[in-house]
Amino acid sequence: MIRCNILYFLLFFIFHHNHGSYAYAPEDSNYQYLLDKQLSHYFQNWEIVFDSTRNGMRTSQGCLDLLNWYINLELRYEAYLSKILGIRYQNRYLGDYDNHISNHYFQPFFQLSGNERLFLSITTHYYKGKDEIGIGYYHGKGYLNFSEIFLLVENFDRNFSLQDMTNGRQKVIYKGLNYPIKLKTIINRNWSKGRLRLEIELARKYIMESTDEPSTFREAGYRHTGFFRFWQDAGNFRFGFLNEFKISYLEILDSTRKIAENIFDGMPELQITYLKNHRWLPNLYLTYNYKTVSDSVFYKRNVFAYLIDIVYKPGGNFIWHFGTQRNFYQNNQGVKIKERRINVGLEYHYKNLWFYLVEAMEGDFPTPKYLHNHTYVQLMLCF
Repeated sequence: MIRCNILYFLLFFIFHHNHGSYAYAPEDSNYQYLLDKQLSHYFQNWEIVFDSTRNGMRTSQGCLDLLNWYINLELRYEAYLSKILGIRYQNRYLGDYDNHISNHYFQPFFQLSGNERLFLSITTHYYKGKDEIGIGYYHGKGYLNFSEIFLLVENFDRNFSLQDMTNGRQKVIYKGLNYPIKLKTIINRNWSKGRLRLEIELARKYIMESTDEPSTFREAGYRHTGFFRFWQDAGNFRFGFLNEFKISYLEILDSTRKIAENIFDGMPELQITYLKNHRWLPNLYLTYNYKTVSDSVFYKRNVFAYLIDIVYKPGGNFIWHFGTQRNFYQNNQGVKIKERRINVGLEYHYKNLWFYLVEAMEGDFPTPKYLHNHTYVQLMLCF
C-alpha cells in the first residue's frame, strides 16, 4: 500500500497547491510512518548492553518511502591521555524526514574525581551554522548510571566571521547576544528490574537581523526536544513507557514574505510484556502520534498504532520475532487511512556483535503484487 500512499499524497498536494491552501507534514508521504517508528526503536536488552560499554556503535535503519531511508547512527569512544585528562568522541547521525542530525562531538575532559568530569565540547557539522561550542559536567561511572549537563552555543562564530563583510541585506548577524544557546541534559539509571533514560534539550530564542538601514530581514526561533524511556518489571509483567517530543518556533520577516510557524510533535508509547515463560515473550505496544503545525494554515494529525511482537528464544545465538502491526491515520485535511502489516524478524547475538532484521509484509488483503512492504535492520558492536 505504500506506493499507493505516495501517489495519493502527491496528487492531493498538487491539486490543493493549485486550487487552495493545503497544510501537510513531510512524514505524510508515508502514512505508515508510526509503524516504522515502532520498528526503529532498540529492544530493552540492547539498551542495557550499549549502556554497559564505554566504546561502541549502534545503528537502526530502514525504508521510509520510495525516496527516503530512516537512519539512526550512534558511535561513542573515549580514551585517557593521562590520569586526569581524557577525550570522548561521539558521532550522531539521524535522517528522519524533517529531523536531521549530522554531528561530530569532540569532548576533552578533566577527571575531577572518580565520578566527576568537566568537559569542553566542540561539535562540527557539514553546515558550519550548526557548529557548537560549550562546557559540560558529568557525574557517574560509565554509562549505566550517569548524569550530564551541557551548556552549548550554536553558530557561535557567525558574527565574528562576517565582521569584514560590508553591511547590507546580505549580511545577517545575531542581534546583540541573542545567539542560539541550548541546555542539554541526560539522566540514565539502570537497576535490576528496570531502567530510566531522560534526554532534554532546551533552547533560548535566537534573533538574527540584516545589517541594512532600516533592517529588511529578521529571523527568530527556537527548538525544544525530549526523549523519555522507562520500564519496570512487576511480577510476571513488564510495563514500559517511551515518548519523543519536539516543540519548535520559526519566524521570518522580510520585504516579500512573513512566516510564523509553530510545531508540536509528540509520540508516546505504552508497552506490556508477559514474562511468565522466558522462551516465549508476548509484547504489546500501543503508540500514538499527535502533531500540529500552525502557519498561514493549521495542520493537525492523530495516528494510533499497535504492535504485537511474539519473541521466541529457542536457545543459542538466534531469537525469532513474529507479529503484526496496525495503524489508524487521520488528519484535519480529510485523510483517513488504515494499514496492517505482518512481521517476521530474526536476531543474532555473537559475542560483542548483535544483529536484527525484520521484514514487515503487507497485511491488508487482497495484497498488492508484492508482499514486501518495509525492512528494518539494527546492528550493535561493542569494543
